[in-house]
Amino acid sequence: MSDRHRREGRPRARARRSSRPPTRSRCSSRPRRLPPGPASGNVRRMDLDELARTLAQGRPKPVYLLQGSEQLLLDEAELMILRAAVGDPHDAMAVNRVDLGDAKVGAREVVAACRAMGLFVSKIAVVARGVDVVDKKTAERDELARYVDAPVGACTLILKATKLDGKSALVKRVKKHGAVLSFDELKPYQAVGWVADRVRGLGHRSDRQTAQLIVELVGPNLLRLRNTLEQLSLYVGANAPITNQDVEACLAATRSHDVFELVDAVAEQRAGAALGHLQAMLGQREAPLKILAMLSRHFRILWQLKGLRERGANLDDATKHVGVHPFTAKKTWPQTQKFHDRVLREVFERLYETDLALKSSPIEDALLLERLVLDLCRA
Repeated sequence: MSDRHRREGRPRARARRSSRPPTRSRCSSRPRRLPPGPASGNVRRMDLDELARTLAQGRPKPVYLLQGSEQLLLDEAELMILRAAVGDPHDAMAVNRVDLGDAKVGAREVVAACRAMGLFVSKIAVVARGVDVVDKKTAERDELARYVDAPVGACTLILKATKLDGKSALVKRVKKHGAVLSFDELKPYQAVGWVADRVRGLGHRSDRQTAQLIVELVGPNLLRLRNTLEQLSLYVGANAPITNQDVEACLAATRSHDVFELVDAVAEQRAGAALGHLQAMLGQREAPLKILAMLSRHFRILWQLKGLRERGANLDDATKHVGVHPFTAKKTWPQTQKFHDRVLREVFERLYETDLALKSSPIEDALLLERLVLDLCRA
């Protein structure tokens, strides 16, 4: 910072980002775009441990909003609240579930359920899913907000949504009288810690490198990771350690292998095979944006490894420098010789364009991905 800026107390202006394709050190075809902040504004985030502590301190709050994309954590939070509110979360007399995605159901039905006390219970809970629909309708939203202002004392209302606008009147009322809990999908490094904890909870031992491999093969989705760990637990047997070899043997058909095969087919311009691998991934019900994210991540790793290889690094050194699991680096290493720099720039350009199209184009998502794969095969 110059003396003039120090004297005037003004920060230096930031340099304008370049719109050129990336250098190898950046591994991106466009300026790095920061992810958008949560639509819920300054909604306070609360994890399950904090929720457990607050529930242990007394009765649950009269209303909760559970939102986010991590279904496993959303479900666990719902169960914790229901146990604190009514004891048995599966008690049909005490728990009423309402789906606002049903065109015949609205805020009036939710409020009525909250006011309808059962004959044999002293406390009730209402779980309302699909609140995103109500939040877009002013009259419905206002009716629900009025209830939140004056809730029934013996009822705990749990609202569930994907993501609500933090400026919404409903969200503001819930924050005032209850709590808003957001559970978005974990970042890969966070999921590694979650896997390590869950492995110990299942009675097994493993190192962090093995946990990282599991996340790289399965992805950060906790529901899928939980099912994978249960599968691994049965595979190795009670109290046995879980090693890299166990993971590779047990998860030989996981989705990341499809990514490697898809990229290999693209590199060799085998369009038919590439489309086949894409269809296999779509057949596993992978979201198109997730598939695109997996491809983007793979090509970023490939770009980094390629640059290090051309500067004389061996596989071990390059693996440490990039910070990926050795299994991933070993599978990607041969691919670094199949893509020229020009082709990789075109790949990143098409990945960027497809990302925009998936978020804004009326064209079917699967068709957009098929076009992407065909274009990459022709690059």
